[in-house]
Amino acid sequence: MILDISRTIIRKNLVNFISTIVFIIIIILLLFVPIYNIIKGVNNSLLAIFIAAAYFIYAVYNNFRNYNYIYFNNESEKLILRYFSPNIFTSRKNSIEIPKNEFAGYKLHSFFMRYREKIILYRNTKKGLASYPPVSITALSNAERYAMLRALDELKPENDIRS
Repeated sequence: MILDISRTIIRKNLVNFISTIVFIIIIILLLFVPIYNIIKGVNNSLLAIFIAAAYFIYAVYNNFRNYNYIYFNNESEKLILRYFSPNIFTSRKNSIEIPKNEFAGYKLHSFFMRYREKIILYRNTKKGLASYPPVSITALSNAERYAMLRALDELKPENDIRS
């Protein structure tokens, strides 16, 4: 199974870009163009502050979700998980490659009703059990998440490390 969510990430980035442009245009119009009585009893500058606060909440929410681009492939002799955050500040690309015979299992960590969910992959090594850094799988749809977890469940050994 190959899972590539590049279209989802591109769509989310495009929505963020368009919403930022629309936000800037609305704020400029409210602050510099004398439009009166958009909402009766509310000054334009106060309306601009409300819209800025709403945009700030939207930006914090998107940052909280921590979307990652994910590429998952289990069709070769290795389990491959590539991921990166499309954020401007953290654009480091990471890759996890585990031979299928060394895959030991995974754990899911959910926060606040799966609004932020991470997966940790485990590998059997000569020195014992090794864990990889957590990978945010929040950007996956329910069907993609289910397919990836089902593929991982098929690979996990009998001595599963999940609790």
